[in-house]
Amino acid sequence: MKGLVYHGPKELLWEDAEDAILGRKDVRIAVKAVGICGSDVHGYLGLTGRRTPPMIMGHEFSGVVDQVGEEATRWQVGDRVTVQPAQFCGTCEFCKEGLTNLCGNKRFYGAMDCNGAMAEYIVVPEHLVYRLPDSVDFSSGAMIEAAAVAYRGVKNAGDLSGKHVLVIGAGTIGQLVTAIVRLKGAKRVYVSDLSDARLEVAKKMGADVVLNPKSMDIRRIVMDSTDNKGVDVAIEAVGVTPSAKQSIELLRTGGTAVWIGNSAKFVEVPMQEIVTRELHIRGTYIYSHEEFGEVLEMVGDGGISFDPIISLHAKMSEGARWFAQLADSPGDLIKVILIPE
Repeated sequence: MKGLVYHGPKELLWEDAEDAILGRKDVRIAVKAVGICGSDVHGYLGLTGRRTPPMIMGHEFSGVVDQVGEEATRWQVGDRVTVQPAQFCGTCEFCKEGLTNLCGNKRFYGAMDCNGAMAEYIVVPEHLVYRLPDSVDFSSGAMIEAAAVAYRGVKNAGDLSGKHVLVIGAGTIGQLVTAIVRLKGAKRVYVSDLSDARLEVAKKMGADVVLNPKSMDIRRIVMDSTDNKGVDVAIEAVGVTPSAKQSIELLRTGGTAVWIGNSAKFVEVPMQEIVTRELHIRGTYIYSHEEFGEVLEMVGDGGISFDPIISLHAKMSEGARWFAQLADSPGDLIKVILIPE
């Protein structure tokens, strides 16, 4: 098969790749759409240590089942599917509690040395596969993984009904957080980002107020809108010191900050403010197997539209070009979806 093979920083080649072996309880999927994630771009640049060349990236994908292992019983050739890409053990204490995202034995397709879906085919265990509803096209199917990350982050913020919620970062995850926060009944949704273009998209995803720290006094705007208290919940979707600080500084006393962003290994935050104002800081990591299914159902019911954030479709064989552009000058691009020839 052909695949987009990562050979090292800034080196991606569309070339012959080794076919994955179909196990007895596996299915082979002909990939129809795969998203370029921000973590893929960081891996392409060699910044994370989470891509071990040579390997194939891609963990946001959908496709059609084209081969079924001899003991696989859940799927048939021709089924339209998407895949929960975190392969968990099912036997550790976390898996038994349903917290498969915290499994210490998991492997992630498209990370480390585990080949992903930027190829003609991928083989996965049948229990990681979900059926795409008829109303969900392949591009939207490739977005379920990112939506699941956002969904767990919002769940970890608790009941949002009638609350003021700030979303920091208007990339793919932040945009999806915005949409889900709106669905969960927030009174007022604020989105902060350094890109005016992305903030315009955030309005389409459900933002009431958009904030650009480069050109606005965002603290004054938030305080004026909240009777000088600050927001009830801040959800950080960047993962660097300035955005982590913002999630604390604009939070009301006793409020909750949920951190999804995972860019910097360390950030500097005002600890005394966290202590003396009894702020709640909570991390959130990917999603559980069950939550992935919950998000797919939400999308199938029409609760989330990905149209505003899918910037373009490109041939998978031309993927190297789009990785380079996303790394060097992304401009208004949010999500690039790669498709077969």
